[in-house]
Amino acid sequence: MKKFLKNMYINDGLIMLTYIFINILVLFAYLFMVPFRAEGINFEIYKNTYMYFYIFQLIVFSFCISHFKVEQNINYKNLVRNIIKVIILIISNIPLILIIFISGNVKSLNFIYPLVVQGIYGLAIVTLKHLLSIINTTKKYSDFIVNFIVVFINIFSFIFLYIYYKYTQIVITTIYDKDIPKIFFINPLMSLTGFINMEITDYTQMGIYPLIGSFCFWSICIFINLVVIRTKIKK
Repeated sequence: MKKFLKNMYINDGLIMLTYIFINILVLFAYLFMVPFRAEGINFEIYKNTYMYFYIFQLIVFSFCISHFKVEQNINYKNLVRNIIKVIILIISNIPLILIIFISGNVKSLNFIYPLVVQGIYGLAIVTLKHLLSIINTTKKYSDFIVNFIVVFINIFSFIFLYIYYKYTQIVITTIYDKDIPKIFFINPLMSLTGFINMEITDYTQMGIYPLIGSFCFWSICIFINLVVIRTKIKK
C-alpha cells in the first residue's frame, strides 16, 4: 500500500511539473518570437498572446488532471490532496500571465475570473474521477470515462457546434454570440476564451452570462459528486 501511494505521488508530481514546464517553455518561446513577428512595437499583440497561452494551458490542464491517480479505497484525505494539486496548477499560471501583462504593458484585463472557473472545472473533473473509482461498476473504467468526458467536452463539442452552424446557417460574429446555444458554453474552452476575447475586444452579445453559466454548471457537478462520495464513504 505504501509503495502504491509513493508511486502515485511521484506520478502526479511528474504530471504537475510537466504541465508547469511545458507552459513556461511555450510562453517564453512565443514571447521570444513576438518581436520578430510584429512590425515595430505593437503592444496589442500581447493581449492575443495572453488568449492563446490561456487556451493552450487549459487544454494541457484538462488532460493533466484527468490522469491524477486515485486510491481504490477512497478517503477524504486522498480527495483533499488531489484538490490541492488542482489549486497548485491554477496558481502556477498567475506568474506566467503577469509576465505577459508586464511584457506588453497590458492593463485592465481580468484574469481572476477565468482562473476561478478553470479551477471549478478542474475540481469537478477530479471529484468525478474519485466518484467513479468507488462505484463497483465503473471503477475499472474510471480513467477511460473521465478521459472520454474531457475529450467530448473540449473537442467533440466544437464538432457539434460546427454541425449546428452549418445546419442552421447562422452568422457568428463573436464567441459570445447570442445565436450560439447556451449549452455549448459548458465547454470551458468556449466560456473562458469568450470571456478573454470580450475583455480584449470589448464586444459581446451576451455579457458575462456564459462564464457565469459555466461556473454554476461545474459548481453543481462538484456538489453532486461530493454528496455521492460522502454517501458512499459512510456506507
